Amino acid sequence: MNRPNRKSIVTGAVGGLVSVGVVGTLLSYFDYHIVMSPTGFWILVLGAFLLGLISVGFSSHTGLFAPGGGFFLVLAAVVSVELTTPSPQQVGELGGNAIVDGAFHTLSYASTWYLWLTLLLVAGVAEFAIRRGYEYHDDRLRNLPELPLSRYELGILVSGCSVLVGLATTVVLVQGQMWGTISGYGIGFAVATAATAISLTALLSRGIVIPFLLYSWVLTNSLHTEVFTSPDTALHIPFVGIASFGFVVVAALELLVRYRLLGWNGGNFVTDPR
Repeated sequence: MNRPNRKSIVTGAVGGLVSVGVVGTLLSYFDYHIVMSPTGFWILVLGAFLLGLISVGFSSHTGLFAPGGGFFLVLAAVVSVELTTPSPQQVGELGGNAIVDGAFHTLSYASTWYLWLTLLLVAGVAEFAIRRGYEYHDDRLRNLPELPLSRYELGILVSGCSVLVGLATTVVLVQGQMWGTISGYGIGFAVATAATAISLTALLSRGIVIPFLLYSWVLTNSLHTEVFTSPDTALHIPFVGIASFGFVVVAALELLVRYRLLGWNGGNFVTDPR
């Protein structure tokens, strides 16, 4: 991939400033100052800027929709939820500490910016695989490699994405309250990494789509539960690992159905026999 040009950098910076404006406004307008320090506020604003900068800039540089478009969709969803649900408000004090009632959607979103950035980049990789592999408007893509990838390139891309998702998931668990042991963090890292590796390998190497769709649904729902709610149990994280075995089975079934019933005509992936 070529280095980002000036247009991509400027476009990314605009996305970062939009992110800062929205997140900063929400944090300032509602009573979030009660539960965070001025330093914490600026750290969150910096994270919001990086999220917008990288995701929008990456889309501008490559022609992929998922990173930048997904960023704006997630940001719009946070704004919508924040404006339509009870906002955090101080309702009293106890022992000199403020008692705050309400949901902390913007704070939860902004403090886990690295997670959303990682997931948006993985979504971009999936979009690249589908558009390039099935030649679907891939003429609009730029600064991206051709498919099929070599084994080395495939290994680097899959392992890099998988480790990033695993690390982001682990940091989310560290920030949470349900997982307080090294072994628990290790489980979170392992299941997120394995699930990402299985689904991306199937998609990038053979164009198998359904496992990635299931992965997206399972992982995002599990992480949404961890970030935005107060779960009573931590079973949503191990469930991702259990689902990974299902991804393998589904991948085999999709490959079998495509080959036996549909053939390769009309849906050729770049690695399929022509």
